[in-house]
Amino acid sequence: MKIGTIASHSALNIMSGAKSEGFQTVLYCQPKRREFYESFGLKDSIVEVQSFDEILDMDTEDVIIIPHGSFVAYIGAEKILQSDLNLYGNKELLKWEEDRELKSQLMKESGLRVPKEFDSVDDIDTPVIVKTYGAAGGEGYFIAKDRDEARNKMDPNMQYGIQQYVVGTKVFVTYFNSLSRERIEVFGADIRYETDADANLRFDDRPSFVVIGNLPMVLRESTLATYFEMGRNFVSGFEELTGETIPGPFCIETIIDKEQNIYTFEFSGRIVAGTNVWIPYSPYSYLQFGEEMWMGKRIARELKELMESGKLESVFLP
Repeated sequence: MKIGTIASHSALNIMSGAKSEGFQTVLYCQPKRREFYESFGLKDSIVEVQSFDEILDMDTEDVIIIPHGSFVAYIGAEKILQSDLNLYGNKELLKWEEDRELKSQLMKESGLRVPKEFDSVDDIDTPVIVKTYGAAGGEGYFIAKDRDEARNKMDPNMQYGIQQYVVGTKVFVTYFNSLSRERIEVFGADIRYETDADANLRFDDRPSFVVIGNLPMVLRESTLATYFEMGRNFVSGFEELTGETIPGPFCIETIIDKEQNIYTFEFSGRIVAGTNVWIPYSPYSYLQFGEEMWMGKRIARELKELMESGKLESVFLP
């Protein structure tokens, strides 16, 4: 089997990890990015496509596809769910990630503390962050101090999700659920840097939350233990709701307020770009493996172990 993905987001992370574990690799790449990816030694991996959804019609029987954020954004959860791709991870979870109501249900079922949600602008009684349905990558968000400001900023023709705005430190923790080793691993933590929302100087009241990069973060050990429990509960919550598990990487996205309460406002059911800061390893992955272990390599190591034990099919869930 080969390991493949589309040329965006965390493709360098995934491809380098697969190669380090001895896999042949396939990188589905658009012409405008070909030279860029070739500069990282991936010339022999590239399969050129005009549109990423072309892979749905290709022969990928011998390719394990690793989904990432751009994969979902460019192809869409609905097409992925209907495809025959050998997708590493849970296709159903991608649907829950894309649907704001299902996302909220899963976080609550998992016992995670979530910010207060409002069904109507009339119910707002606290500063809020408002997200258009389909908002991704930080686009389509705005903040409002009260219901009047929110009402003035909202387009009556659009559908929104309204959530309490929690003031605190953003913490994004990545996990790995290993079916081969039957354990949950805390892989690493990071902070996302978001254009002018994180700028010190501004001249308007509409900050942009578009992610431009990630910063590494090392948590207090007692806080890390709390996050470990959150990751374990998240997997259990999904199993209780669907009867299925979550193979491989996922991320819980949180804010810690001044009382050290941890609020979970989002999750990602696959590799996230924040893991790119941990090449060649994070403090936690090094402590667990005693060697260089970035997320792309961790995925490939897991797939190799499952192949050797004859359990590879367990990661290709409906």
